[in-house]
Amino acid sequence: MSSETEKSVPRLRIAGRVGRSRVNGPGVRAVIWVQGCTLGCAACFNPGTHAPGETDASADAVADALLADWPQSVDGLTLSGGEPFQQAAGLAALCARVRAARPGASIMAFSGYTLEELRASDAPPGAAALLAHLDLLVDGRFDVRAPTERPWRASANQRLWVLGRRPADTAAAEGGTAEVHVEADGRVLLSGFPDPALRRAIRELAR
Repeated sequence: MSSETEKSVPRLRIAGRVGRSRVNGPGVRAVIWVQGCTLGCAACFNPGTHAPGETDASADAVADALLADWPQSVDGLTLSGGEPFQQAAGLAALCARVRAARPGASIMAFSGYTLEELRASDAPPGAAALLAHLDLLVDGRFDVRAPTERPWRASANQRLWVLGRRPADTAAAEGGTAEVHVEADGRVLLSGFPDPALRRAIRELAR
């Protein structure tokens, strides 16, 4: 790849990745968490993903790693964070690679922006391109004052949009609401929608 081509490939700041999850959307899903969010929702589940981060990688490199570790049993890809739409151009490029390699996979994103904001004239750069790849979107800022038990929503104000193909099991979550992943370097990743007591317990264990 020429240096000019390398410069044209969008970059991504990644907070974490897991190859298999049952709590981040319908079915079994690969999940990517991006690093960086400026929305500032109080009591956010993932405060460690708010800082912009100093390390990035090309969208192609992230796609290569994701697709190299994609079991046949995985139904789709979920984008979370951080705020995916603050890196929309890079994630759109990543999704294009996933669509080409896994045409049957569904793609879902969690965003603190509302769908109306993402379709507005002042939407984050690349928002339209990323929306075009999504089958499912959960939108809206997290509101700690509005708890909910609806699948895949962190607060009652958030909405689930079907933008493309509807997966067979959007009606209910399967396999619980939270997972704990221990990465190769020993980091503990709490995924899904854990209640406050579980979050505190995991933080204590991870010290």
